[in-house]
Amino acid sequence: MISATKVRAGALGVLAACSLATLPHLAQPIQAAAPSARSAELARRLAGPDGHVMVVAHRGCWKATSENSLDAIAQCRAMGIDMVELDVRTSRDGVPVLMHDADVARTTDGTGRVADMTLEDLRALHLREGMGRTRGGTSAVTERRIPTLAEALAATGGEVLVNLDAKAVDPAVLLRIVDEAGMRGHVLFKAEASASAITARVPFVRDVHFQPILREPGMADDPVAAVASYDALASVSFEIDVKTQGFLPRLTGALRARCARYWVNSLAGRIYDDRAALEDPDAVWGRLVAYGVDAIQTDHPGILKDYLSRSGLRSFACTPS
Repeated sequence: MISATKVRAGALGVLAACSLATLPHLAQPIQAAAPSARSAELARRLAGPDGHVMVVAHRGCWKATSENSLDAIAQCRAMGIDMVELDVRTSRDGVPVLMHDADVARTTDGTGRVADMTLEDLRALHLREGMGRTRGGTSAVTERRIPTLAEALAATGGEVLVNLDAKAVDPAVLLRIVDEAGMRGHVLFKAEASASAITARVPFVRDVHFQPILREPGMADDPVAAVASYDALASVSFEIDVKTQGFLPRLTGALRARCARYWVNSLAGRIYDDRAALEDPDAVWGRLVAYGVDAIQTDHPGILKDYLSRSGLRSFACTPS
């Protein structure tokens, strides 16, 4: 069974030093996206397996833009990607903004911790191209700025789903911003903790689309029981951190019985690796789908989308109760 006495840093339930009362007023009100056929299709897709293998863009479509930027969202929207995964942290004055790292040094032309900087401080910085400073070098500085979560939700136009990886955000503030954007039906919340810990920290968990994160080492003895321990949350999907290739099929039946999506990350360094997928997509992405996975998070969303279209791969479909 998964051991969790707290919601991990990087998940929904980490509380920041802010409250609804102290959340600064945003410069522009966020308007709910006008209904469209695409918006309705995505809302149904998020509610449960629909036979479609969902393509999730890790930190947005950042290869030709900047990670966690408005342009990365716009690129995904233009490409028809199903979902963007966005990292959220809270500024010193209580505003949720997009940023993966605790420090801004890797992805911007500045330095300092997000939690120690005001929104005005963060706005003064410029995002770097792609992933910013990496072992391979330092990318160019752009004119792009750090967006707020509210701006990011508005940028989707209801035509891209959003998976929130909230690093340090008050859950009540997070939900308020989602609701002000009219996006509750298009946002997937997630956390890594026991069901009881999640419910205690995030009382609205059953009122949103929710995805627990489970890791193979902590559930290998009885993965079906580990999944069942979350039944009270009515989760729409499960993110499984896979360490061995043979583990995947052990969960397929349990997730399908719950009409829940099976989410696996095929990022660099994982057992199912994006780099290997570029060489042989059948051996990586094709194998994931064959095992019942129907949500794949990748740093190459356009290539994955094209592969799924060419191959005609489909997955399990069900009607949520």
